[in-house]
Amino acid sequence: MERKLKVALLLSLLSPFFGEVMSGSTPPLEIINPFSLLFLWAFYGGGVLLIREAWIRWDRGYLRLMLLGIAYGIIEEGLAVKSFFDPNWMDLGVLATYGRIFETNMVWAVWLSIFHAVFSISIPILLIEIFYPDFKEKSLLAKRGLKITFVAFVSALIITFFLLNPYSPPLIQYFLTFLLALFLIFEVKRIRKNLSIEWEFVQRHPMLYGTFFTISLFILYLIIPNTKIPFVIPLLLGPVITVHLYGQMRNLNTKQLLALVLGLLGPFLLFYDIVLELNGIFGMSIVGIGTFLILLKKYLELK
Repeated sequence: MERKLKVALLLSLLSPFFGEVMSGSTPPLEIINPFSLLFLWAFYGGGVLLIREAWIRWDRGYLRLMLLGIAYGIIEEGLAVKSFFDPNWMDLGVLATYGRIFETNMVWAVWLSIFHAVFSISIPILLIEIFYPDFKEKSLLAKRGLKITFVAFVSALIITFFLLNPYSPPLIQYFLTFLLALFLIFEVKRIRKNLSIEWEFVQRHPMLYGTFFTISLFILYLIIPNTKIPFVIPLLLGPVITVHLYGQMRNLNTKQLLALVLGLLGPFLLFYDIVLELNGIFGMSIVGIGTFLILLKKYLELK
């Protein structure tokens, strides 16, 4: 198999792994189901490959990566799954009522857009850059591969819309969400300014910073909604700390960037996945600890 194809394949598998398996949405015993794997591979894998191609061809930049990742989150959760609008979506919990305005689960929408931007899209792309630096500026898909990937992604999106969730979203809100996704995708190309927010603490302690970021997301979207704190707080603070996160990436070298990724993943891999295992989801602790150790080994090997 051509090396470029191997790298593209790895990237396409990393996205559903971090977006679905690590989060417990699709546990290890479910992801090995050929139908589940094929579907998630087409959706997540197709999405991350298309975003990376756009990112590389549009002159990279971490602001672009963030906005493209958010666009993916909007497309998946808003347009395909429709969880932005469905008050009975199975994963909502308290977010079915906390921050629900204009028939939209606003806090959930912001949370999932950030989650997918960081974990489903950006981290897989960053890991490929770290593991395969010779492909850093190179496209992974030729014209034919790009067409196949686009068809696979759109097919998965349509199947999800019609078969996964029968809920009919409010038309105006759904259309505005569609326009927002289009705006992000097409306006990203016009961005001329690189995002850079230099903070010396992050350069010295990138792993710790990444850990703080993910724990902050847990607090904002898993803990605060169970309190009397107004929903506007997580609604605004989540995007602010996300912009700050992406603003740091330009100032980090390869080893620091991997340390940041380890920090971002740590609370999931070393805490959340173990909790899921204790709650009866078999295999999560092995997946979490094993993944962290593999990345840690790579980190220790970098100079």
